[in-house]
Amino acid sequence: MSKLVNNSIIDGFDAEFAGLTSCVLVGTRGLSVAEATALRSKLRGKNMRMRVVKNTLATVSFKRRGLDGIGAMLSGPSAVVFGGEANEVARMLLEEKRALKDKLVLHGAWSEGEFLDAVAAEALSKAPGRTELLAMMLGAIGGPLSGMAQQFDGLFTEMQGLLEALEKKKESEGAAA
Repeated sequence: MSKLVNNSIIDGFDAEFAGLTSCVLVGTRGLSVAEATALRSKLRGKNMRMRVVKNTLATVSFKRRGLDGIGAMLSGPSAVVFGGEANEVARMLLEEKRALKDKLVLHGAWSEGEFLDAVAAEALSKAPGRTELLAMMLGAIGGPLSGMAQQFDGLFTEMQGLLEALEKKKESEGAAA
């Protein structure tokens, strides 16, 4: 391709990957057009996108963004899947990989500023997402606090009962005298 066409494609990648916070890289060798279209439809249903890329041009685009490690993960017919947390994307792609009888190959991922190989990307798919981790952390903090509040409530209730008993005792002693 001419340098002008290549630069135009790279600029298109730059624009498309501008807000990229994480992505998963897959190999698409062996996917038929119908299978790729079905996969794209499923991804779109979850607000994710799959962009088939020319490896050398995508590598240049990623280098412009300071993501030199992504280009090294691309080999053969490749696609970049993005649009959600990397673990959600990887989870969805692994499900599709099983459904497509391993025609889809996981090359790696980029998440939270780290480059992950295929094994780490697969492990990432099994991890809870950011929102789930935050909820777990809040639960871990809130659980003991809730228990402590219940303990104080029990102490105050017991103290109130003791004060009421003391008051009744004094009233009965005053009435007897």
